[in-house]
Amino acid sequence: MPVELKQVSHRYQEQGDGSTVALDNINFTIEDGELLALIGHTGSGKSTLAQHLNGLLKPSSGEVLIDGKDINNPENKKELRFQVGLVFQYPEYQLFEETVKKDIAFGPKNMGLSEEEIETRVLKAMEIVGLDPEKTGEKSPFELSGGQMRRVALAGILAMKPRFLVLDEPTAGLDPRARKFLLQDIKRLHEEGTTIIMISHSMDDVAELATRVAVMQKGRLVKSGTPKEIFSHNEFLKELGLDVPQASELCFELQNSGLNIKDCYMLDDIADEIERIIKEGGEKHGA
Repeated sequence: MPVELKQVSHRYQEQGDGSTVALDNINFTIEDGELLALIGHTGSGKSTLAQHLNGLLKPSSGEVLIDGKDINNPENKKELRFQVGLVFQYPEYQLFEETVKKDIAFGPKNMGLSEEEIETRVLKAMEIVGLDPEKTGEKSPFELSGGQMRRVALAGILAMKPRFLVLDEPTAGLDPRARKFLLQDIKRLHEEGTTIIMISHSMDDVAELATRVAVMQKGRLVKSGTPKEIFSHNEFLKELGLDVPQASELCFELQNSGLNIKDCYMLDDIADEIERIIKEGGEKHGA
């Protein structure tokens, strides 16, 4: 069953009587099994929306439903919140236990699981993110590299076995090698059936991973579609202050130079298009 946002609005109270609208009447459905990318300029409401998905923030009005149940209903809240794992931007700053295994076990312990089940989940989560329990399990998380710390934080969420995983700027601040490994983790989790909602400023990451893209502006959902549909609107995205994938920019430049190439947002697609054009040119020349 999907996650549904029905007429969700959120206002942040300011000093005095003022308030700021962070979300404005969001109506949206996140389907099981998709990898949804939320994009938008800083302050567009992406992170605020993400924090509504597991009940960390409560709407000023409207409902957030999982399997048709309101996540903010006290009767449902504990059950439903564990179904949505939220990994904040720079989650390594939230690590606090003395060993890696203890940090990963923190969430499952709060779920009231047995010691045996907790150990099983910790080891499985470490396996998923590529951490060796023998080499890193008893280390302090603060002895690890930035990329490894990010993986420990992700493992701590995965150990709770969420159906939905919300990632806020998952690759921010990582070096290219750590970024590559984390993107592989995300891709594998999605292929194995986890529904993922990813906030990202990296349009290349979005182009590589997302099955659907939602564009936010000033607290509103202004456009939604496949990556191909969204990244074909170069000018629209630039008007919102957003980048486009490098491949999409290259495609746009090739089209402007007069090359008869279809809209592309992946380098492999551009290569296929160029190969097609060369082949067609050769056939005409041979004729």
